[in-house]
Amino acid sequence: MTQPSGPQLELIHLFIHVVNAGGFSPAATALQLPVATVSRKISKLERNLNTQLIMRSTRKLRLTEEGGALFDRYHQLVAQFDQLSATHINEQQSTLRICTPISITSMILIDAINDFSKLHPHIQLHVTQNNSTIDLIDEGVDIAIVGGAQPDSSWVSTSLGVLDYGLYASATFAEKLTELRHPQQLIQFPLIKVWPLFNWSLKHKNGQEFYYDGPAKLTLGDIHAAVKATVADGGIMYGPALFVKPQLEQGELVRVLPDWAGEHRRISILYHQRRQQPLKVKLFIEFIQKRCASIFDLF
Repeated sequence: MTQPSGPQLELIHLFIHVVNAGGFSPAATALQLPVATVSRKISKLERNLNTQLIMRSTRKLRLTEEGGALFDRYHQLVAQFDQLSATHINEQQSTLRICTPISITSMILIDAINDFSKLHPHIQLHVTQNNSTIDLIDEGVDIAIVGGAQPDSSWVSTSLGVLDYGLYASATFAEKLTELRHPQQLIQFPLIKVWPLFNWSLKHKNGQEFYYDGPAKLTLGDIHAAVKATVADGGIMYGPALFVKPQLEQGELVRVLPDWAGEHRRISILYHQRRQQPLKVKLFIEFIQKRCASIFDLF
């Protein structure tokens, strides 16, 4: 490849950022450019080089062999240039887009997210709380925090901790459960189901297993509301011990059928597999991993 000219270097610089961002739309957002402009300039670079660099689709970005070679040749140079010139993508007013389930945010991560925001005042956080499965690339998400199965195997997944589920009721309501000996009897009592585990897996310490998929008196999408309903004598809830720790310590809630343990649900952080990770993403991953280590270990 001949030595590129100034305009050509500008196009290569944009190409590197498109690859790092994982797509045209997130790169356009980070660089404050219209998506059409980014797409047009990448097409111009391909015409100038007389080769296709990116295999386009509505959902994923894939590099051709020539695109990978171009990225390998220039990505470190672009990273050094960005660091020196403090370009927008890694610098002050950049926006970090995070997607998390409602309960995980409100129950255990909001303090950590707020502390990160105060520690890095020039990084704007856009947190989408969503219990539904979304296309992370199409939505321009930088980082996703999920429970259970990973929605997209093309993302890197790192464990943050494990939630241990069990049955809980208020101390007052538990006085009515003197006849409850086995999960088979749960159907006789008011039950509170909450997203994402509307069906309950239980295992006795002797190895016996039970699966409850029957009706519930109350079904909710947010565990914060479910905890409040349970404290208010609403019934028996199946939920993670970490989320009800304060209520257990204060005696507002007690374990029901303590010899029966619920499932263990892993919480993971997902992010793009990139050769040159944006600084804002690296900072948040490192911060949240350290905080979650203390959150889960302290329980």
